[in-house]
Amino acid sequence: MSSDALPSNDAARVQSEAALAEAPVALCVVSDDLRLLAVNMQMAALLGRPAQEIVGHPVDDFLPGSSALVRRWFERVAAGRAVSEQEWSDPASGRTYLASARAVPDVEGKSASLSIALTDITRRRLLRAGLAQRERRIGVALESAGQWVWELDIRSGVVRRSPRWKMALGFGPDDTPEENERTPWSIIHPDDRPMVVQRYEQVLAGSSDIFEAVYRVPDKFGRWRWILGRGRIVERDAEGRPLRLLATSVDITRQKQIEEELAATVRQRERLERELIEANRRLTELSEMDPLTELPNRRKFDKVLAHEIKRSGRHKPSLALMMIDVDDFKTYNDLYGHIEGDECLRRIAEALRGCARRAGDLVTRYGGEEFAAILADTDESDAIAVATHMLRAVRALRLPHAGTPQGIVTVSIGITLYDANTPPLPSPGLIAGADRALYAAKQAGRNRILVLGADGSMSPVPVTDGVPPAPDGTAAPGSTARR
Repeated sequence: MSSDALPSNDAARVQSEAALAEAPVALCVVSDDLRLLAVNMQMAALLGRPAQEIVGHPVDDFLPGSSALVRRWFERVAAGRAVSEQEWSDPASGRTYLASARAVPDVEGKSASLSIALTDITRRRLLRAGLAQRERRIGVALESAGQWVWELDIRSGVVRRSPRWKMALGFGPDDTPEENERTPWSIIHPDDRPMVVQRYEQVLAGSSDIFEAVYRVPDKFGRWRWILGRGRIVERDAEGRPLRLLATSVDITRQKQIEEELAATVRQRERLERELIEANRRLTELSEMDPLTELPNRRKFDKVLAHEIKRSGRHKPSLALMMIDVDDFKTYNDLYGHIEGDECLRRIAEALRGCARRAGDLVTRYGGEEFAAILADTDESDAIAVATHMLRAVRALRLPHAGTPQGIVTVSIGITLYDANTPPLPSPGLIAGADRALYAAKQAGRNRILVLGADGSMSPVPVTDGVPPAPDGTAAPGSTARR
């Protein structure tokens, strides 16, 4: 700086002015009449003029519009009040400065001038404006997505939420929720709070990088709304301890409602499917059941017989088939009527069913007064034992029948056997064989059992009156027990 810019030649003052000249910030001294008394090199460079051309001029000549600010500063100094920093923009250059001032006392100790420092904060202000704009854009994006931001000071336990959270829950900007909105977990439903706190503690402990929890909070009208919160630690101290958690939250109540509706729909569908399966099973049972006797019907008989023949072919057991006919049943209907005839068939069906109770046994109503029985894994002796039980069980009913020599209802039974060691025999052939044996029993006088042998011969089975079979189908005394 030239000697024209230094009004004093005092040695101490020279040192002060030298320090002023070399200071790294733009400095100037302004008198109480708002004239520039001194400037340093940084200020001269900022103003774009040599120092000697600046000194003595009003501040507005080089810092347009600054005189109002400087005048206020002088007034505050005169009133004994502190001078605060102010931002000042130069309309000519468009740059922004942070202006600060200190009173410079004269030899009498009075504040006759101000030392003013200007720091160029144009870049800082642009960055701040850009950051503010970015925050506004993020805020708009979050609001459009129904989200809000919240920040938790971990040391103090104070949470700060963006205004959007009140709007999302129906509150006005000035409304105050019943719970303390500055306490992190106070607004959360009591049932959800332990889970949320656990997730938060996992983040603090470092076992999880992300805080994520779904919980309920009350809206203005007391309704619980579902919230999804996600965040992470964004600041730690020198020792790595977490200081600040930054998170976003979004209202997912509608999503939860849709999920619950979908789950209810799925449950309803599963229930309907179970009911449909049960209805189909029941329908199948009904379609394969004779409504009068509640025995399986001809359809069920055909299905089981075909299955057992295939199974016998694979596993080499034997199979017995019986055809059972009520003797002189047409005469019974003529004598006693169809209602009594139906009751007679029901009683006989119950007796026959009680004689064949193994898992592989099936007694069916074949049609009219005719019944059929399939006995899996049964040889000839076992089949004869079961047939004998059946014949005796029907006799034991003592159902009156004036049209028979015995005076009671009896049955005739024809038996044929399928042995896996013999050539395969289709179902119709097996049925025809049993039917032939039944016809032969009828021709021989009824109330008897005939067995069709593998060679086509017919073998009668002598049956005397005896004790009817026990309810579990076990053999009567003197008969052959089944395997």
